Amino acid sequence: MTSGDGYTRARLGVIVPSINTVVEPWFNAVCPFGVSVHAARMFLDNNLTPEAVVRMDREEGRSALRQIASCRPASVAYCCTASSIVQGLEYDDVLNHELSEAAGVPAFTATRGIIEALHAMGARRLSIASPYTTAIDEAEHVFFRAAGFEILGSAHLGISDSFRLAEPSPAAIYDLAQKAWHPDADALLITCLNLRSHEVVDPLERQWKKPVVTSTQATFWKLLRSAGISDRISGYGRLLIES
Repeated sequence: MTSGDGYTRARLGVIVPSINTVVEPWFNAVCPFGVSVHAARMFLDNNLTPEAVVRMDREEGRSALRQIASCRPASVAYCCTASSIVQGLEYDDVLNHELSEAAGVPAFTATRGIIEALHAMGARRLSIASPYTTAIDEAEHVFFRAAGFEILGSAHLGISDSFRLAEPSPAAIYDLAQKAWHPDADALLITCLNLRSHEVVDPLERQWKKPVVTSTQATFWKLLRSAGISDRISGYGRLLIES
């Protein structure tokens, strides 16, 4: 997508829960030249429960999609991992179809981006780390097993206030990853788009010599590639450099 000014290569659309404070700053900070990120928000209260996430998705998701489509993005990402996790793989397939149909451009859920990123890295056996509550963490395991992955190790933080998902420091996320890691895993997956997981990808990959895929990094990767932007971005793992 090119505008008359000659500088706009692509506008990227993101739909985020209202509590998310990670996606917009990071995506815009690492965008290649001529690429910009634009957001629509879905209200989510501070109680991080499956019921609250489903309510947000059902009541606010389609309206947010209409809003973001109006700025004519080249691609759209539905930036809530938990929404797909708690509603299951079949619902995620339906939602991906509905998003693309309504947006009129490539549109996808965060979990679709994660699954494609894991396949791109050749990963089938996973260790999974998340900031979620036990209920959402358990649903996550069910979701990724249904998608064909084997889970060898896991750890979660048990955060129940959705705004506080963004609070863990890189050091805390790094420690969580150590607890989740299993040496026989093909890759580590760190989920949640309101977690600054991308900041620990490089050091973890250097330590284990295995790929690390995160909700933030995988969603951004697919958002770029779906828009036809193939620039390599260093500092956030093999995915954004090699694929």
